Amino acid sequence: MRQLLSLLLGIFFLSACNDQAPGDGSIQENSAAVAAPAQYVVLNENLQQLKDDFNAATGKIRLVFISGPTCGICLRGMADLNDAFLAAAQKDNRLQTFLVHVPALGAKEKHVADTIPLLRGPNIRHYWEDTGIIGILYRDAFDVPMYVWDFWSIYGPDARWDETLPPLPGYFEHQLGVTSGSSVGFSREQILNPERFAGEVAKYLALLPEQPLVPQAADPGLNTEQLADGTVIPFVSQPRGLAIGQHIRGRGGYINLKRIQRIKMHGQIQAGGQWLPLTIDTSRVGKIQRSIGNGATASVGGRNTEGVVSIDTQTNRGLPADLENLLLASFDFDGPLVEWPDKGHQAKMLGMEKIGKALAWKLDFIHSDGQHWHLFINSHGGGIVKADLLDENEQVKYTIRQSDYRETSGFTFPHRIEYLDEDGVLLAVEAIDKVIVIADDAENTVQSVSH
Repeated sequence: MRQLLSLLLGIFFLSACNDQAPGDGSIQENSAAVAAPAQYVVLNENLQQLKDDFNAATGKIRLVFISGPTCGICLRGMADLNDAFLAAAQKDNRLQTFLVHVPALGAKEKHVADTIPLLRGPNIRHYWEDTGIIGILYRDAFDVPMYVWDFWSIYGPDARWDETLPPLPGYFEHQLGVTSGSSVGFSREQILNPERFAGEVAKYLALLPEQPLVPQAADPGLNTEQLADGTVIPFVSQPRGLAIGQHIRGRGGYINLKRIQRIKMHGQIQAGGQWLPLTIDTSRVGKIQRSIGNGATASVGGRNTEGVVSIDTQTNRGLPADLENLLLASFDFDGPLVEWPDKGHQAKMLGMEKIGKALAWKLDFIHSDGQHWHLFINSHGGGIVKADLLDENEQVKYTIRQSDYRETSGFTFPHRIEYLDEDGVLLAVEAIDKVIVIADDAENTVQSVSH
């Protein structure tokens, strides 16, 4: 928990998405709403500008979101809703979105601008609400004992906000913690599901007659999808353990991962302009063998149980020799983030970055042998979607991109791995067709599963 000091009295926000509320401190009087840089508006404690804007859009379907600009889970919700439907809905003048950023997890106004590209368009308005009062007002309106944020709601065309408390939405979802049985606060069934939320918005829009899709002059030439991809959020309050835990759970969970004794992958690698057969055979603790080609013509590189690396350098193996040698020498059967405190590795949270459809946690990772990486972990599935190897000047030397994650009896593996140089030029591609996992079951007997 990080303490947030308001202007006069402290309001305490707990770590993202739990079910406890901040204290009920009084709010300092401040000036009327001030126009910040065109990207967002700064609200006063009366929320008057938000109320005026909300009521001015009567007759439209209105979305009201409450988010934290340094809350990674909140930002993931923004990105998911943008990808699910909002990027494509920005020319529909029947829809208006109001996103209020609150000072949760130590967030400050300076953090707002970094997050706006995740959800941006001519029919989306962003606000910074410095006191956090909006979450208290929604708490009182719903009569729940939790501070309301990471909250996503839909209002019909007739709704108005004329009182101190906001009107109750027609539909809402959230990413807050809930108690067992949902007797307190919001239920688990209401946890944000972007596709479901998009479907509910479509039902509301169906209440209104279709209108011509008129281009908006507020942000000419805007392409929200392009803006979202590559967005960097440098400050995120969630600890590294959140990303690491997501990664381990996404791969099958710590206990299941420890059951695996051997993994064999079969596929192809693009090497020297041609596709060649590829087999990767790994086993505990750190043994790996990469075979490229068939039979007597196969080129083998690997590392034995003593850590000795040998590579057939006479054959084009697809990867630059220095990169392959490094990957073999540092190979860890469980991966870099399982039991990392015991291995001498170092990791810290750097922020988040939008990579395609994934909003990824960005970790600074220093391997115990001195390798320096930036790891990007999908904030949903937990897979490492990108890894940048840095040189001595902390510039990217190589990039590894992993995608097409699939599950084999509870274990998740990427089936496409791309290797790029410092200029982003594609060096090699691995396409995995088959994965065979040999693991100990609960009775310590060996079983083999494949797909």
